[in-house]
Amino acid sequence: MKRYSGDLMSENEPKSQLGSEASDHSREVRFIIDCARTAVPEAARSRISAALDEPIDWKFVLNVAQRNAVLPVLGRTLIQGFSKQLPADIKASLEAEQECHMRHNLVQTRELLEIVKFFGANGITVLPFKGPMLAIEAYGDPSYRKFNDLDVLVQPKQFHKAVTLLTGKGWEPLTSVSWLTKRNWNISRKKDIYFVNPERNVNLELHWKLSGSHFGLPKEINTLWDRLDSIILAGTPVRTLGITDLLIYLCLHGSRHSWERFGWVCDVHELILSKECIDWDQLFNASRSVGAENVVAFGLKLITDLFEFEVPDERWKKVISGPMFTEMSTETKNRLFAAKAPHIAIGDRYLDHLRLKERAFDRIKLHFHYLSWYLRIIFTPNEADRNVLALPQALAPLHYVTRPIRLFYKYALRPRTSKPRPG
Repeated sequence: MKRYSGDLMSENEPKSQLGSEASDHSREVRFIIDCARTAVPEAARSRISAALDEPIDWKFVLNVAQRNAVLPVLGRTLIQGFSKQLPADIKASLEAEQECHMRHNLVQTRELLEIVKFFGANGITVLPFKGPMLAIEAYGDPSYRKFNDLDVLVQPKQFHKAVTLLTGKGWEPLTSVSWLTKRNWNISRKKDIYFVNPERNVNLELHWKLSGSHFGLPKEINTLWDRLDSIILAGTPVRTLGITDLLIYLCLHGSRHSWERFGWVCDVHELILSKECIDWDQLFNASRSVGAENVVAFGLKLITDLFEFEVPDERWKKVISGPMFTEMSTETKNRLFAAKAPHIAIGDRYLDHLRLKERAFDRIKLHFHYLSWYLRIIFTPNEADRNVLALPQALAPLHYVTRPIRLFYKYALRPRTSKPRPG
């Protein structure tokens, strides 16, 4: 059988580097990557066409594309450019998915505009980002990008009022809002409140900053609102993040979540391609000034490796050529295109984040964040603790003492031959 010429591995790259599952599906992985773009280069078109003439593990392709939030763009590429080569059942499935996806995104876009107008009528300046905004700005079409909720940023001084207005209009917070009543709430590590509107079937994340304090942009709130651009969303001008801030944010968001979705890599790639001119010097200086040079470099490394993208800036080329980014890029590709979504342990995520931190103070904040996380895990009782030791309600606080003892026995004293149970 003819080998798919766009194999993810080069001839000199050992198969073990991509893991057994990725190497078994290397043709399908390259196929997904080639299809996950709005403008398909001629070389990629040839690879896609050649792949469609051979057997394809469609279950793998559709499952991985769905999990990585690239099924909409993959479906559009195949239906618009390779319809005659698609198996009839696959074509029908993709067309049905496209129709459902389009309806969902149009409804969400309409809801976002109503939210922006609602806040504006009540004197609150809002900045929508991701969701429909990114679909239009990066892909040029809301149907190309998958999103499930809406994200809106408000200035800290207006955040409390925004929460009050939403709850008064029937929106229900899924996370506690009690911390807003505390003095100096704005220095909390929290960054948003998640709202749902059961009647309209819409989810909204109301942000007062773009990222949590342990992985955040320290100067974002002071200067962000002075550098806004605007786009036309469903015929309405809506303000959006400037291109430099948006690229930094997308790379920060992806790195904070260990780039668990290939769709996030596609967002960065499509956004860069959608702009006629990017000030790479400004991006470099702005990233360095907020301690996000490594974060942005990692995002650029991923699109360079996956899409054969060449960064047109010598300083960025030098940064992303470092061995750390090569290693992290390979690890990320292995996770993204595994047949089953791998679980990223807290310790692994901790190390990923730590490797991207450049400044001593940022590393200290990160250490403190994960130390607090580990302590919560160690001392917060769960159902397993209550099952092991049933206590009357008056003595329930003792579980905070017995839990670390139980964990110590389970992981340190129990014989190695026995298998520990979850919990």
